Amino acid sequence: MLRLAVTPRWLALAVLVVAVMVATSLLGSWQWTRTQNILAAERAAASLPIPVEEALGSGDRLPPDSVGRPVTAVGEYDPERQVIVANRSLGDVPGSWVVTGLRLTDGTLVPILRGWIAPDDSASLEIPRGIVSVEGVLQPDEIFYADAPVTGETVAAISRASLEQAWNESVPTGYVVLASQSPVIEPAPAPVPASINTGDVPFPLQNFFYAFQWWIFAAFGLFLYLRWLRIEARRSMEGSVD
Repeated sequence: MLRLAVTPRWLALAVLVVAVMVATSLLGSWQWTRTQNILAAERAAASLPIPVEEALGSGDRLPPDSVGRPVTAVGEYDPERQVIVANRSLGDVPGSWVVTGLRLTDGTLVPILRGWIAPDDSASLEIPRGIVSVEGVLQPDEIFYADAPVTGETVAAISRASLEQAWNESVPTGYVVLASQSPVIEPAPAPVPASINTGDVPFPLQNFFYAFQWWIFAAFGLFLYLRWLRIEARRSMEGSVD
């Protein structure tokens, strides 16, 4: 095989095979890089906040793409629409969550989890006045204790059913965990981390398979070359024996 491989014909063929392998390997690397770029771009787009009106659904569940989505909302907090979610800890410290309804310009009342307060912190319960701009993460309704009865202004879980019972008004499914607010109001509840953040975007399988397709072509070209060389070498040996 070695003697045959160094003949002019097979050397020329080897050069051609190497050129094809280099080209297909580069094409595979280009497709792999394109796959990563597409994935990075889609992840960046999914992490950008959108108006909460675009993310809210009309049914009993949030649209899958809206769960954990960063959102923005502009409106006024309704002073008559605030509840305390009891028995919520921040770290190891017991306390409560404060949920206030934000009235959007179209009249929609969006529940905003403004944050956590300690049992003796009444100052942070003060509801901000005037137009505010909030940014946060959209979360689905809590399913545990969702149907627990409302006691005064205290609820066991943030759910559409409990909030509508407490506020005697229709609210959309889901709630926004406040991340930032303008103007900044002090004192304010301590920020609560969102339990669900933006889900990962679908992997671009088409470009991924294109990359491996080109690399398989490169390996297949080498296989064909070696296979053909072996067959020709065997024929040469058989011819010399005859």
